[in-house]
Amino acid sequence: MDLTHHRMPFDMRLRVMRVDRATGNETGQVATVVTGGSISRNQDTTIGEQATLELVGDTILGADLLRIWADLTYGDGSEESIPLGTFLADGPKRQVTGGQDVNIPLTLYGRLRELDDDQFTGPVSIAKGANPMDWIDKTIRDAGLTVAAHDACAYRMGTAWTFGTGDTKDKSKLDAINSVLDLAGWSAATTDPWGRVLLTPYRDPSQRAPSWEFVEGEGARFLRSMTDERDWFDTANQVRVIYATQNKEIIGVARDEDKNSTFSIPARGRVISKTYTYTDVPDGKTDAQLKTMAAAKAKELLATAQAVIHRVTLTHIYAPISVGDVIHLDYPSGRIEGDFAVRTQKIRLEAGLPVECEARSFQRGDTT
Repeated sequence: MDLTHHRMPFDMRLRVMRVDRATGNETGQVATVVTGGSISRNQDTTIGEQATLELVGDTILGADLLRIWADLTYGDGSEESIPLGTFLADGPKRQVTGGQDVNIPLTLYGRLRELDDDQFTGPVSIAKGANPMDWIDKTIRDAGLTVAAHDACAYRMGTAWTFGTGDTKDKSKLDAINSVLDLAGWSAATTDPWGRVLLTPYRDPSQRAPSWEFVEGEGARFLRSMTDERDWFDTANQVRVIYATQNKEIIGVARDEDKNSTFSIPARGRVISKTYTYTDVPDGKTDAQLKTMAAAKAKELLATAQAVIHRVTLTHIYAPISVGDVIHLDYPSGRIEGDFAVRTQKIRLEAGLPVECEARSFQRGDTT
């Protein structure tokens, strides 16, 4: 869908296809889907997305996956098929009314659920100096998922990491993968509409250009009613950084004590503190050097922590954006304008494909 077709009226037909888990090929259409349901995406959840559908009659899915399509016919007569997601199906309920038809409400889960359900059966290590992405790629593929092509990773492990030893933090393979991605400065794993795992280096939303615009006026495709809020109550004015090894802890602290700073300790009249602990400590550093590093990291994180969340919740007609994408909203009569990163989406699988969207930007206060 491009911007021209986004502004056109369109008819939508929902299509759900079976997908063979081993080959990834679509093997047939599920013809008994009731129009409706939804797809929910949330950047703050581990699996990232799930969906709901309803079937009529008994349907045996076995190990097959389900892929949801929206087949669109635009006002100019052109057509387009848009994949909305590939899911695991869970259908434990049957709604029996006494007649022949039986309704089966399905809950569907994104394919990261497979990694979240899987655990290491014994110790698995990433060696010091190794490229962590090699281990991540192999772990995902060994679990039966496909990894989409991604950038090269420049990070190398400062120390060896081991998973599967019974430590409570190693709850699943997905937890382990995401912890290593975070260490390397990459975003948590997500999936694309085909069910492939996406791995991307983290980039601050403020450093990225918007991929879509919602502009008030003729052709606007969002509802005028929306929520506009700013969340500053828990904004930190002190940050502690701990570099921890088996033998010692090195602590660095940054405090905002500028009385002219919006969120400083004097301005707020109280200390609001956050602590960050790092165990991947570089070798060969003296305590003094580590202390300097910890103090610099604390100052950097304090600037990040003093970012007030500007949150906008709106409903718009479907557009080809997903969680994490940056959008530009230009709504003068509502006094809302700016770039926002999409945090959550709920796509309703009905006429118009309306999307309930929460998007955020971060407005930084003054720090010293």
